[in-house]
Amino acid sequence: MHQTQNIDWLIERSKIIEVIVGFANALDEKNWQKLQGYLANEIEIDYSDFRGEAPQRVTAQEYVQQRVDGLAGLRTLHISTNHEVTIEENVAYCRSAYCIYRVNPTVEAGQNRLDTAGNYLHQLIRVGEEWRINAVKQTVVVISGNRQVHGAFRNSSS
Repeated sequence: MHQTQNIDWLIERSKIIEVIVGFANALDEKNWQKLQGYLANEIEIDYSDFRGEAPQRVTAQEYVQQRVDGLAGLRTLHISTNHEVTIEENVAYCRSAYCIYRVNPTVEAGQNRLDTAGNYLHQLIRVGEEWRINAVKQTVVVISGNRQVHGAFRNSSS
């Protein structure tokens, strides 16, 4: 029985990491429908370290639209690693490390990049047989480059 529980836990852990990595890949692909498929109907988001705004609760549609606006015109690469997964029945947590490269190909070299690295804490809920993200907290450890590259900062004083 114990071995079966361990195998079940490994299967669920794998599903959770697939959601986190798929989420990152959907951002790079700008596949907004795929991105929304990884989200619960409402999400608690905390990007205060990066954006300087208070944590908030948004709908999946609002979250996706923020990404559409923030990443418009950019080439991106989201790298997700060091996944630590905790599962508590129908709620799971995935702490991970990330590195995000953002390049605006229309801006001169030296001013066309914004790179960040740090940690994410994703909370997921079980919806049927799937896991969906219902909370995201980003902690920034490294930020380098031109903040104006990101849509959240364009035409602002940041």
